[in-house]
Amino acid sequence: MEVNKADREYARFKLAQAREALEDAQGLLADNAELNFVVNSLYYAYYYPALALLHAKGMPAAMQSVSIALFEGEFVKTGMIDQRFFQALLRLFELKPKCSTPQLNRISRFEVETLLADASGFIDAVGRLIGDR
Repeated sequence: MEVNKADREYARFKLAQAREALEDAQGLLADNAELNFVVNSLYYAYYYPALALLHAKGMPAAMQSVSIALFEGEFVKTGMIDQRFFQALLRLFELKPKCSTPQLNRISRFEVETLLADASGFIDAVGRLIGDR
């Protein structure tokens, strides 16, 4: 994927944010924090790389649900990004706490650990696509 210098810098910034969110999620899980807090951080570990790719392709960020749909069409359905990473992003979007919803979504520690295990692979895959590695 051809990415100009300015877009690559923006993408690197988003990947740095993703790595920070992943570290936050790992720390929260290690501290036995409420899983909803872990999920929120973990969601951004997946969402920021998606934004990086969309930006690199000249697609501005929109509402999260729209950005996720664009990401699927541009990168998942074309085979540039593995389907399992997209499924993780969708699952986390479904689970992350929403201000307008009083109910809490339930997730197991095992599922959080599974999603955590794939996050760095997703960040690395996006880094390779933008020429960061």
